[in-house]
Amino acid sequence: MTLKIKLFAAAAQAIGNDHVRVASETPVTIQTLKLLLAEQHPSLESILPYCRFAVNHEFALDEDAVSADHELALIPPVSGG
Repeated sequence: MTLKIKLFAAAAQAIGNDHVRVASETPVTIQTLKLLLAEQHPSLESILPYCRFAVNHEFALDEDAVSADHELALIPPVSGG
């Protein structure tokens, strides 16, 4: 299965694109997806501990399962004033 993940801010800058695809053998949890991202896209490894995932426009927990039909987004921390 291939998962498409939308990227924002520092995550998009690290990859040089606004999305990334991750290959996985089976449905995975967010925690497993983080590990796969770090393996398949090492430039994201340093920011992953500070990012949150959204699944279908809602923040997800590490134990939540995802599949190819979910809309996924990787959201790094933001600041503003």
